[in-house]
Amino acid sequence: MEILTSLFSVPTLKFVFIAVFFSWLHVMLCKICKAPKLPADGPPTYPILGCLISFYKNRHRLLDWYTELLTESATNTVVINRFGAPRTIVTTNSKNVEYVLKTNFNNFPKGKPFTEILGDFLGYGIFNVDGELWRMQRKLASHVFSTSFLREFMMSTLKDEVENHLLPLLESLAETSKVVDLQELLKRLAFNMICKVSLGVDRCCLDPSLPVSPLNEAFDTASKISAKRAAAPLFLVWKVKKWAGVRSEKRLKNAVEEVRTYVEGIIRGKKRKIDESGENHGEDLLSRLISAGNDKEVTRDMVISFIMAGRDTTSAAMTWLF
Repeated sequence: MEILTSLFSVPTLKFVFIAVFFSWLHVMLCKICKAPKLPADGPPTYPILGCLISFYKNRHRLLDWYTELLTESATNTVVINRFGAPRTIVTTNSKNVEYVLKTNFNNFPKGKPFTEILGDFLGYGIFNVDGELWRMQRKLASHVFSTSFLREFMMSTLKDEVENHLLPLLESLAETSKVVDLQELLKRLAFNMICKVSLGVDRCCLDPSLPVSPLNEAFDTASKISAKRAAAPLFLVWKVKKWAGVRSEKRLKNAVEEVRTYVEGIIRGKKRKIDESGENHGEDLLSRLISAGNDKEVTRDMVISFIMAGRDTTSAAMTWLF
């Protein structure tokens, strides 16, 4: 009994804890020392912490920070190693981009860290899956977007939005000499167009005097919080908040539910019309996906991914142009 007491005494347990800690530290340092040498380009990096300090300081300006690092790099490629997150390689080298996205695409899956970040929002959409599910969606998307029907529908939608909505609105604003946020206006225009092409519905939210569409706002919230997950210095932070259902993760959950509820409602309505009439004359993306007989969740997530891909990129390009 005395022997057991001495074994589990406080000093003994402290010694064991310290021994285990330093053993773990030794193993980690050995791994770092034996790791393959990477290019020296990149932020200041330290043992264990990596570049966590620099990353934390620049977390609110990551794009500018990456641009600065890439500009200083002779290879236009930098390695971001930080504690609590997977190693990240950022490149603007055209040969690297071609190799990853074209030459050897199959060797670069998105992987679990990526799909975890966007999984709650994009689900099984094409931008968040690998393997057979990706190939199936890629094949379907290629077929849908190569059809003349959808191309003509997109062009007619663009013409209608510009001629009957955007230009009259700009003329009325010019007559009143009101200041208008062109970026916000083009963002609303892009959202209207994407909703028509993808869902076959008109959101009618172009006028800046009207409040932002709840659906548009939900998309904004979900995309911003999902992006902030990737910018979190420690991945554990957002995972704990998700587990507890608090703060930004709670807002993300509510926003995703609103987006999915809306899209699922449109899907049910279109399916009901098709069942009642026995025909599908819809020209929008959703009608095409329903005709292809896809699973409800896959159809929903594909449409959400398409809206997500089109709304911000289109509005950003138009804002930059004008």
